[in-house]
Amino acid sequence: MKSNKVLLQATSIIVTLVITLFFSYSKVVCAETQEKIVRIIKKIEIKGNQRISVTAIRSSIRVKEGDPYDTQLVSQDVDAIWSLGFFDNIEVELEGLADGLKVVFVVTERAVIDEIQFQGNKKIKTKKLKKQIEIKEGDYIKPYLLKLDEDKIKELYIKKCFHRIQVHAESKLIDGKTVVVFNIEEGPKIRIAKIGFTGNNNFKRRKLLKQMESRQKHFPAFIFPGRFEQNKFESDIVKVKEFYMNNGWLDADVGYEITYNEDNTRMFINVHVKEGERYYVENLQINGATLFTGEELKEKLKLKEGGPFFLDAVEKDTYQLRLMYGEQGYIAAGVKEKHIFSSEGTKVDISFTIDEKDRYYIEKIKIAGNDKTRDNVIRRQVTFYPGERLDTEKIRDSQRRLTNTGYFDMESGAPAGINFEPGSEPNKQNVLIDVKEGRTGMLRFGGGYGANVGAFGDISYTDRNFDVFDLPKSWNDFLQGNAFRGAGEILTLRFSPGFQRTEIMLSLTNPSVFDSPYSLGESIYDYLRWYRDYKQQNIGSRVSGGREIQRDFFVKLSPEFDVINIERQKAKEDTSQDILDVEGGNLKAGITLSANITRTDNIYMPSKGYEGESSLEFAGLDVDIAKYKFQTTKYNTLFEVPKWGKHVLAYGGTFGVVEPTSGSDVPIFERFFAGGYGSLRGFQYRGIAPVDEKTGDQIGGDILIVMNTEYLVPIYKDILRAAFFIDTGKADRTVSDINLDHFRVSTGLGLRVNIPFLGRSTIAIDYGVPVIKEEGDEIQAFSFNFGGGSSF
Repeated sequence: MKSNKVLLQATSIIVTLVITLFFSYSKVVCAETQEKIVRIIKKIEIKGNQRISVTAIRSSIRVKEGDPYDTQLVSQDVDAIWSLGFFDNIEVELEGLADGLKVVFVVTERAVIDEIQFQGNKKIKTKKLKKQIEIKEGDYIKPYLLKLDEDKIKELYIKKCFHRIQVHAESKLIDGKTVVVFNIEEGPKIRIAKIGFTGNNNFKRRKLLKQMESRQKHFPAFIFPGRFEQNKFESDIVKVKEFYMNNGWLDADVGYEITYNEDNTRMFINVHVKEGERYYVENLQINGATLFTGEELKEKLKLKEGGPFFLDAVEKDTYQLRLMYGEQGYIAAGVKEKHIFSSEGTKVDISFTIDEKDRYYIEKIKIAGNDKTRDNVIRRQVTFYPGERLDTEKIRDSQRRLTNTGYFDMESGAPAGINFEPGSEPNKQNVLIDVKEGRTGMLRFGGGYGANVGAFGDISYTDRNFDVFDLPKSWNDFLQGNAFRGAGEILTLRFSPGFQRTEIMLSLTNPSVFDSPYSLGESIYDYLRWYRDYKQQNIGSRVSGGREIQRDFFVKLSPEFDVINIERQKAKEDTSQDILDVEGGNLKAGITLSANITRTDNIYMPSKGYEGESSLEFAGLDVDIAKYKFQTTKYNTLFEVPKWGKHVLAYGGTFGVVEPTSGSDVPIFERFFAGGYGSLRGFQYRGIAPVDEKTGDQIGGDILIVMNTEYLVPIYKDILRAAFFIDTGKADRTVSDINLDHFRVSTGLGLRVNIPFLGRSTIAIDYGVPVIKEEGDEIQAFSFNFGGGSSF
């Protein structure tokens, strides 16, 4: 009975709990349902904005009035408002309404910069610092921009040799204005006074300095300020170590120590070198070669048995072996190198294993990208043909020739690319030539100044890919350059007026007539030149036919006809008889055989290679002469400083001789004169020549001998170079004077400036001092040349 009573009480308790939980759950469900029903956005407000309009803020948010409230979407809208970059803080407030919910975006705008101040800058003016930074007055304060501007100010100071510079930017509220203050601690101006080396037993200090970009201060300071840059210097230490390793000292260790003078303005760097022992090649083996003998391959390698182990030569020799096989058509040949260090001393065993694979032949030559240039114009520049073995040397040479034509877009970096694709048979390849058309026509309005020709203007048009038969289909074709293009002909129109020389010229040349190795061209011209005692005008026409005998070697035969008018500048009693003899009109019909060769690495700024030109002319009618002239220049790169430039030695000379073919003398306008730019600097243009004994006028000679040597030193890459020169030579009376008598000598220095936006023009400034001169020579210390121009 008692147990039944307990059971009844327990049952009552359980029922009560179930009923309670049921009603509680129903209340919660109802509450949530009610909440879901009322959480509809009825209103959206923006608060806190003063400068930024409500419209601008609303345009960045996606939630709209009438949408259900979604926490995730609202959070995304906060991010969108933040991305505008105008606010320091954004908060969301929710307010309940009778029929929904009001969402309020409360923003705190970033301060607008009213003023920018610099404190602590003594060596650099505030005006210059303001130009350096990104932020400006009126901008919103953005911490990341302040940080970037701190770095920009540091960079400017480091360039001025303040490498201990400290910069901290902060914003302040001063008299109700938001002021950004850059606090600057300049520190001392520190220059590298000396870079020394210890432990360098096998290389001189000068040789090691050439491996480094860091330079100690020396004259002129504006070019060599002795600036220390930590990152650049750390890279220099690595380069010195690599230099040792590439020369066989594989265990070399390089460190450094920096000290200062008492006032911390001069830095002394001492580079410590621990060279260790040099490694040598004990055994050199070549495996797998059947096309060449081992000895033939070894001859082409830099690494030699018994010689030093050059670390960089490993990669170069591997490439050289691939190159030799590539020239024989084995373009897929593989070369694997392996070197093993001996356990006994500093010796290395090297082996090259060659997988020759198959020889490939050219099946087809495919050309793409030439929208205007004809296929045949491109094909005549390549030195390989279908059916022959694939030669990688010919591929590289053809690519160079295509690039040098000037037909294609040089600014693209790859005006003419050559690749391969599989042919119809396993051992055949198709050669793919991909070109990028460029604007080959250049209209120039400019001018210049030449030490030999004075000031002149220049209006010219040159097109190296002209096609006289490609007529325009519309006026737009002509204006957009889509007409008269594609045949590889060279058209030149030029009008160049000047105070000492005026030139008018029209020429058209086809460098490959009917795709043959022969060229044909014609030009008409009117040259006017003022000299001290007379004025000379040449009106004439020239036809030239030529042929490329071998790569970059051309011969040309050029008949021409000229009318040469000589007019005295002013009548005077002491006018030279040589001028009086040719006064008035002179008819000249001549033919010239000339040869030209150019084998340099760069046709505009050569650093290695050579170029030469010779000509033999016979003329008749009023001008009966035979004239020979030869000119050549050789370029050698002595050494190259990484990221700085090449030291180039150029030397060459000019030899000329002219003789009459009838009883009369050689006319004065056909004689040789020396002196001036391109001849003997330090003397005036035509300032060296035989002199008329009666009048004292220079009347020219029948022979010309000039020799020039010039050493070019990079000051700033290829843009600014110094020149040191020695010129010697003479212009003398007759062939019997071909000797060293009457030689003049001059020496001096100069500057060469190549400014990219000036195209191919070079500014040349020379100061020459005559060392050996003679009475009657005309001296001119400075010579200035810009914009080219013929000396005529």
